[in-house]
Amino acid sequence: MDKEKKEKQGWITIGRPGYLGKNKDEQIAKWNSEYGEGNWRLAWQLASGVVLNYEQIFRHYVESYGDYFEHHLDEALYLTSCFSYAYDKDLISKEEAFDPFFLYNKPGRPNQFHNVALNFALEYLHGLEFKGREPIQVCEGKPGTDPNTWPAGWRWSPGRIPAVHPELIPKDSLSSWWQPGSIEDLYQSAKILQIKK
Repeated sequence: MDKEKKEKQGWITIGRPGYLGKNKDEQIAKWNSEYGEGNWRLAWQLASGVVLNYEQIFRHYVESYGDYFEHHLDEALYLTSCFSYAYDKDLISKEEAFDPFFLYNKPGRPNQFHNVALNFALEYLHGLEFKGREPIQVCEGKPGTDPNTWPAGWRWSPGRIPAVHPELIPKDSLSSWWQPGSIEDLYQSAKILQIKK
């Protein structure tokens, strides 16, 4: 079958995988075995029915962080005055912290990109420059643990930042560590598994 004809075939949705977390590599290996590498993909289907790719869902993160900081300018100024950039689980360089693909879909590593969206929102949408000397870890604390042990930037976790367009979250949204209506809720609830027709 030629490439053009194959591309016209399109994709069909077969499930909603939800949060993959540390099982990401195992699940990807299973899908590769079951459907064949390149014959499946993750996408995001909004409540409106529109299907997005990773770059498009990432823009929702940036827009949501931008909207949040527009209404919480004191927090935006605190972050950019006191810190050099935000990172998620793994300490990375500032250049890497501004690359939405650096820690996305890398074998052996959890997906880490909300920090990039936060960095983009502050520097590119609000024109604020990070002036601090040390980066800040922005991720959720472990449930059931003492909040005093949580990363310094836990309050800016994507599970706590409201989605700027909550109406796009599927009505049968999933529940887990994130708050309902957050950008993480949008990302996880809209995530779909598709295979080639």
